[in-house]
Amino acid sequence: MNAIGIDIGGTAVKFALLDGGGSVLVRAQAPTLRERPEALADRTAELIREHGGDWMNLPIGVACAGDVDPESGLVTADNLGWEEVPLRPLLESRLGRPVRLEQDTHAAMMAEWENGSLKGEKNALYLTLGTGVGGGAILDGRPYREIKRLGSEFGHMITHAGGEPCPCGERGCYERYASSAALVRRAEGYSSAKEIIAAVQKGNREILPVWEEYIEEICIGLISLMAIFVPDAVSIGGGISEAGDFLLSAIKRGLEGHAAYRRYYHTADIRLARFGNDAGVLGAAAAARRTWEKEGKA
Repeated sequence: MNAIGIDIGGTAVKFALLDGGGSVLVRAQAPTLRERPEALADRTAELIREHGGDWMNLPIGVACAGDVDPESGLVTADNLGWEEVPLRPLLESRLGRPVRLEQDTHAAMMAEWENGSLKGEKNALYLTLGTGVGGGAILDGRPYREIKRLGSEFGHMITHAGGEPCPCGERGCYERYASSAALVRRAEGYSSAKEIIAAVQKGNREILPVWEEYIEEICIGLISLMAIFVPDAVSIGGGISEAGDFLLSAIKRGLEGHAAYRRYYHTADIRLARFGNDAGVLGAAAAARRTWEKEGKA
């Protein structure tokens, strides 16, 4: 059956109406309104009403950045400036019906695990590089976040002791160095990661050192994650993964420069996520569809 997936990120709220096979039938998006969660809930409900077709009879799933509690519906998100915002109740009050809420990177990882780059893997990592850094782990055939809700917060592991302050309250968090936003902050005169990558591909020597430093930051975190989880596969997602093989080749070259990778972790298959920026909406819709099936509504 059709389903609706919403992905609330640091910069945009993405909407997708999907068919039973996971193909996107309709897309839409709106800017993320960070200051007032009520206004964001209003706009999200508008997207559903405007583009969701027979939305009252469809499962609706919402993926959101931050610490997301699917049971209470509360969200604490540093990049949104939210502290225990009752997102699910806000949306349900506007739509007049139940909504399934998931943490965004967990939803994305589940989409990749079910039908994407991690399908069939029993021990794997998913790393998403976007406005922030997120991720997830599959351990012995089970998502770690289903065991510990706060697990797999890869973006907030500390890779630089005493480093840049992070909105989470710590200093030196991975996402302050390995997110696409971090890349843009370090590249004077550029407004997006896409623009920076295009310049590097054209041979711009001035921006090349910034790019190489950024790749090394990604690899530093990956080596730490590999040392902890020893995965068979690692999937790289998020907005910057749109750079495709150019990004993947750069990361693999960067990892080769680390003795631990060459000695212990080189067997991990580093690959690109299949669904890119669609992973969040796909995972959210799939979670909502699973909930409907469990409750006998499908």
